[in-house]
Amino acid sequence: MQVEVIYAEPDRVLRCQIDVPEDSTVGDCMSIAAAQSQFSALDCTGFATGIFGEQCGVDRVVQLNDRIELYRPLITDAKTARRLRAQQQRAPGQ
Repeated sequence: MQVEVIYAEPDRVLRCQIDVPEDSTVGDCMSIAAAQSQFSALDCTGFATGIFGEQCGVDRVVQLNDRIELYRPLITDAKTARRLRAQQQRAPGQ
């Protein structure tokens, strides 16, 4: 069964198609992907994971053609980012 593993950074996207046995979990797929050359520099164990944008754990069983996504930790949470943008927009006109 084929699945895709994907990891995105601001300036590049890493992806690979892998073949896994039936009843494989997200964790199994991450282990296989970690052995691929494009993922070798990443510590795949530290990422939150999801399938097609829905967060899930590493014990979830994958289905044919699933896209497993590795999520980077946020640098700034959304609420803080909005507050900082609002402050920057108000500053020039004061």
